Amino acid sequence: MPGSVARTPRKVGLVSDLMATVVGPGDWPRVKTFFGPKGLSEYCWCQYFRMESKDYSGCRGSARRARLEELVETGERVGVLGTVDDEPVGWIGVGPRLGFPRLLRSRAAKLLKGDDPERIWSIVCVYLAREYRHQGLLRVLINRAVEWARDEQADLIEAFPEDDREPGARFDSYSFRGRVTTFEACGFTVVEPRLQGRALIRKDLR
Repeated sequence: MPGSVARTPRKVGLVSDLMATVVGPGDWPRVKTFFGPKGLSEYCWCQYFRMESKDYSGCRGSARRARLEELVETGERVGVLGTVDDEPVGWIGVGPRLGFPRLLRSRAAKLLKGDDPERIWSIVCVYLAREYRHQGLLRVLINRAVEWARDEQADLIEAFPEDDREPGARFDSYSFRGRVTTFEACGFTVVEPRLQGRALIRKDLR
């Protein structure tokens, strides 16, 4: 449910407490800080997958901001926000697959035979501030997204990360999609490799 929270155990010298919160109507000020000017992830405002390509390209940052603000404040299912001491440090863009029009034409996100898109949730982007990486904290955000999808009665949750399983694998180190091994640690399974260095991964929630 929006507003519910998952916490990490305390880690002395690393992060005292990471809060993974399903974004709800009262969270716009923190979401705005995360995406806004001089924030951790400017310009996109989590609209890249929520809009058709031509609409996104013709949409200014201010319009994207307004779209996200409306979604958040009306209680739309948009994502999981990670904070430390109330400072936004991480984000998972996640929700029902049908809420992401760009996935309809994505080769990486092509549906499998027998899939019911109305029963699938998709993780379309992941982000964690640089100083908080390599501590296992992204898994906290992913696990919260999984828990949320299960609460919403989804059959499965999927993502399309960079495939880093092989030694020396080449992938985009600046990618917002995450890495296969991180998702595997959260119980996801690789369904099949896709595109260049990408994979379709899923977790059954039934």
